[in-house]
Formats: sequence, structure tokens, C-alpha cells
Amino acid sequence: MFFRKASYILPIILVYLIDLQVLLAQDPIFSQFYSAPLQINPAFAGLSENPRLGLIYRNQWPFVDQSFKTYVTYNLAYDQYFSKLRSGFGLELTADDAGDGLIKTIKVAGMYGYKIPLNDNGHVIKGGLELGFVQVNYGWDKFIFGDQIDPATGYLSPGGLPILSKESRPLETNKSYFDAGVGLLYYSPEYYLGISAKHFNSPDIGILQVNQNGFGGLPVRWGVHGGYSFRLDRNSRGTAGLLSPGIQIVSQSSFFQINLGTQYQFSTVFAGLWYRHARQNADALIGVLGFRKDSWKLAYSFDYTLSSLGIGLGGSHEISILFNKVTNNRKKKNIQDCFEAFN
Repeated sequence: MFFRKASYILPIILVYLIDLQVLLAQDPIFSQFYSAPLQINPAFAGLSENPRLGLIYRNQWPFVDQSFKTYVTYNLAYDQYFSKLRSGFGLELTADDAGDGLIKTIKVAGMYGYKIPLNDNGHVIKGGLELGFVQVNYGWDKFIFGDQIDPATGYLSPGGLPILSKESRPLETNKSYFDAGVGLLYYSPEYYLGISAKHFNSPDIGILQVNQNGFGGLPVRWGVHGGYSFRLDRNSRGTAGLLSPGIQIVSQSSFFQINLGTQYQFSTVFAGLWYRHARQNADALIGVLGFRKDSWKLAYSFDYTLSSLGIGLGGSHEISILFNKVTNNRKKKNIQDCFEAFN
């Protein structure tokens, strides 16, 4: 009975993000945010002179209904640093499906980061710029409005037929817009601290040609993030023995979220434990287990839901794959120890 109700309650939640004026939505947020650094700050473009290629997949609440996919997100990213230009370049493709076709978003973005060394001890400031193009498709025929809900039978009539809504279909059910973001990053060999502003151009994402009630476009997504790395085992070599705690704070309109935790590299195996908090509510406890060998890195994470939604919806699952060519030349590699969790 729970899953049957959830299969029509969740679409309602998504649709009520539309106030019948505009649609307000938050960006995809990954539990393994360090596996998709361009998502949080364009200044992360160019962490290494070697090509860095990453893929991350997220599946949230998979047990709601076998025939109903809730939130599925893919992110594919490439970035590289060019020392002669003191610049990093990146390219990112993100595909997000919220509600099994209710809202589908595809974004292509280019990133640029300029590096300014502050001293000979590895202290650096980087500024970043993001320019992207976004295509959003709204599955209007799958939307379920309040006048389609029967308290006893859900969105079907007692006879088993769908209940029709009186809401008028818009002329267009898709939206395209340009998107822009900026970021600033300060780091040393041991720690980093950054701030970013996504959607600073506040693009119009409304699909209905009606009074916008003062809506100023997609809200700016502010992010603050930092991390620190230190070696617990001084006899270890390479990345083994590194402990890398970190924090990410995200705010967008009424949305507010904090991720904090740490990751430890044993040898070829690494593990992490993170906690996510959304405003006044505990959200999830996140466990990460991964394997690193030469240029390849594979990680899996599971979000154990702490909120009132409970674990019955299946939590959230993420898989990330990273290729970052290993070199023995530290200068060529151009990676600070504080970024080991990203590489």
C-alpha cells in the first residue's frame, strides 16, 4: 500500500514545485561531490596537466515503484591544466531525469580556471568561469495535479480510469536557456577553500506565459567548500595513509544543505563516511568504498536516509569512475595533496 501511494504522491510533490507560474528546481547534488568537482566550482577546472575524465551515476529512491524511476542523474566531465597558459579547461555534460520523465534536464557546460601562484610554497588562487547551455523538457502528460486526486483511489477513478485535470496545457513543454557561473578557489599543499555562484545570470526557466509574480529567474546557487589532507602513517608512500576531511555548504533560494565527512586511503582501497544535513533536518549518512589502481579509480556510495522518508525507499546509490593518468613527475602531475580525494 505504501509503494502504491508513493507512486502518485511523488509526482504530485514534483509538480507542486510549479506554482502554476514557473518551475523552481534545485541542481543535482551528488553525495560524491569530490568526484564531480566541476559541478560545485568552475575553478576546479585543471587540477592536473594530465587529462582527467570522470563519470558519475546517481539513483535516488529506487524502491518507490518498479515502474516509476524517481531521480536518476549522470555526469560526464573532462578537465586539464596547461601550464604555459596558467589555465585549466573543462567540459561537462549532465543529464538529470526527475520523476521518470516528469522533468528531464540536459546541460552542456564549458569551464575555465586561471591560476595565480602566491608564493613558492604552493599557495595558489584560482578564478573560474562557467558558460553552459541547458535544455529542459517537462512531461506535462505525466503531471498529476490536485484536482486529479481521489483520497481513496489516488489518481484513478473508482472505475479505474485516469482522472482528468482542468489545468490548461502550455503552448510549449520545453525550455532552453544559457547558464553562467563563477568561482574562486584558494589552496595550499594541505588545504583548500572555495566559493562559487552558479546561475548568476538568473535565467528564465518558466514554461507558462502568465504573470510571473515577480519571479526573477532561476535562483543563484551559492556554494562554500573546503578540505584538508594530512598523512596518518608517516611511513606510507604515495596516497596511502592520507586522511581527507571536507565540507560542502550549498544554498539556493529556500534550499540549504551541508555535507561534511572524511575519506581515508588505506592503499589501493579507500573508504569514507559523510553526513548530510538539510536545514533543520538530518538527511542522510553516506558510506563510501572505493578502489584505486594506477590511473583508475572506482567508488560506490550509499545514502542511508535519516529523514522521515526512511530507508524503505531504497536510499540513494552512486557509482563514480575516474581516469587520471599517473605520472612520476610531481610537477607534471600538478596535484596538491589536498586534492587527493578529487583524483
